[in-house]
Formats: sequence, structure tokens, C-alpha cells
Amino acid sequence: MKILHAYCLNHNLGDYALGVGVKNLLRSYLSVDLIAETNLQGQVFNEYYIDNVVNKKFDLLVIGGGGIIHGAHWPNGWFWLINEELIGKIKIPFVVYGAGYNYFEDEAGIPEVGKQHLRTTMEKAAFFSLRNDESIQRFKEQLGLEVNEVPDPGFHINLGRSYFCPEKDPFVLVQLANDKPEFRFGESAKQDEFVSELRTVISGLAKRYKVILAPHVFEDIELSNRVAEGIPNSEVWKFSDFAFDHVEDCLGYYENAQFVLAMRGHGQIVPIAFNTPVIALENHPKHGGLMRKLGLAEYSVPVSSDNLSGELSQRLELLERTYSAYVDKLRKVNDELGVWSESSMVSLKQAVTSADNNI
Repeated sequence: MKILHAYCLNHNLGDYALGVGVKNLLRSYLSVDLIAETNLQGQVFNEYYIDNVVNKKFDLLVIGGGGIIHGAHWPNGWFWLINEELIGKIKIPFVVYGAGYNYFEDEAGIPEVGKQHLRTTMEKAAFFSLRNDESIQRFKEQLGLEVNEVPDPGFHINLGRSYFCPEKDPFVLVQLANDKPEFRFGESAKQDEFVSELRTVISGLAKRYKVILAPHVFEDIELSNRVAEGIPNSEVWKFSDFAFDHVEDCLGYYENAQFVLAMRGHGQIVPIAFNTPVIALENHPKHGGLMRKLGLAEYSVPVSSDNLSGELSQRLELLERTYSAYVDKLRKVNDELGVWSESSMVSLKQAVTSADNNI
């Protein structure tokens, strides 16, 4: 089977990491001859591309995962650049796997054009699914439709794989987010307050561990530098060393960190995949949603907290006090996610086979 994988490229380390997970799943459950890639945020699925690339060269189109249900300014209200009337021109089976509802609470949500486009996509897709961060609840509120839920494919970056990490001393990874700051922080004064509060916590952490700040997109670098500036035993990793063709070189940091403070969904998902404890710095509904789904809500704190340094210090004390139990919990969580993903992939395979037979 020749597969075309369309997902978000050239922007976010987390998207590349989930791409590794998608390919691991596809190779584990389907008979794969090759997997090619295209950028969902750049490739226009026009009639020429559908006829001469998608239909002519591939047997299956896989869209996702990632927070691709987002962007009211996008032509279709989400990231897939295809006119609605052309979706039916795709002659091979296609699936949407582990997509995320990524609108912030202060955004208006999916525009009407997006709702109609998504309905048509769901009707034509062999398999359509959302990731397990409560996206399904937010999606249903918008469209009123039932949909499959699957573990985010990023949980499977470690299928039969381990990653090198050059750090030898115990270290903590801190992953901050600074794109769309108006939604993550609100007023600029709130971001300044966040920086001050986080520096207090990291200054304490750096006395016990090396602290490495891990930007996932270019916009994260400035915020990471502000937080780390002048704090001994802390540094910001060199974003260009990993973005984006060397993303696998950063995964070993998540695998080998003592724990992670994460301000992005994939800053949570990637370490959890390696049984590395996480504290979520909530700034989007998906962050707390994921922790609730996994039974880890006590290890989460909103960045909008009036006493962020105090609440975060409490979560850190809890994490360090319950460290072994937390790791054991993550092993069980990953076992359960593995069973769930296997069932999902079996359903996907059956749906794809049925769709292929009907073409």
C-alpha cells in the first residue's frame, strides 16, 4: 500500500513528532510499501493535484493528526485546503486520524463554512476521528455530530524505538508556548506576570536539576529566553538544531528528562509516551482535557492562576513525592492507550478495505 500522509509541516516540532507516531501506527497495522508526505497547511488539493498525484500515485490518503480543526480565517474553517465539491473527486480511500479541535475559548469557534466542509469530509471519509483531549466534546458542541475518538498518535512515537539524548546529568525540560499570546495570556501584563512567577519556580528547580527550555515553534524562543535569562544551570535548547528535519534528535530529551513542565499539548503527549512525568501549564482547553482523560488532573495548573508560582510549587512537590507512583500510572496509561489504538487501527483498516472494495 502506498500512502500519502498530509499533516502540518514546517512550523511546530510537536506536529513532526506526532507524524512519527502516525507512521509507526500505519506500519504496525497496514501493509505499507511507502509513506510520502505533504504539508496540509500549504498543499492545495485542486483538481490537477487530486487527479495526477493523489488518485494516480497512492492507495490511501491519511490526514492528521494535530490541531487541524482551527483557523476561522482559513478558506474552509480548518486546515484542509480543498474545495468542498472536490472532496468527492478523491477516488482512493481517505481517513482523518486523531484530529484536534484547536480553537481557543475566546475564539468564536468553527465558522459555518467550516461546519459544512467538515460534515462533507466526515460523509466522504472512510474513517474520521478526533484525539483524546476532549476535542470530541468541543466538536460535538459545534456540530452536534458523533465521531470516533482515538489516542493522539503522538503517544506512539516510541513504538519499538528509543532515542539518544546527549545530556548526562539529571535535567528537567520546560516547554513554553508563545504563538497566539493574546489567547494564551490575554494582556501583555499577564505574560510579564507569568514570566516573573515561572522564573521564581525555575530558580528553585535549577538548584536541584539542570533546566532546559524547549521551544517548539520559532515564536517560543523569545519567551524561553526571557524565563531562563540569568538563572544559573538553565539554558534554552537551540531550536534550529531540531527544526524540522532533525526533530527525532529532540525526542530523547523527553524520553530522558526527570519530568517536564509543558505548555503545549504535544509537550504533554510526547513525554507521557515515554512514561516521563508531566505537569501541564494549562492555557487551552485541550491541556486540562487531556490530563482529565488520562486521570492526571492533579498534575495540572492554569497559567492564569493568581498564585502560579505557589500552585506550581505544590504540583512539583506532589510530583516529586509521588514520583514512582506517577511513573507506574503512566505505564498503565500507555498500556491502555496501546490497546485503544490497536482497536482503532483495526477499525480503520476494515473501513479502508470496505471503501476500497466499493470504489
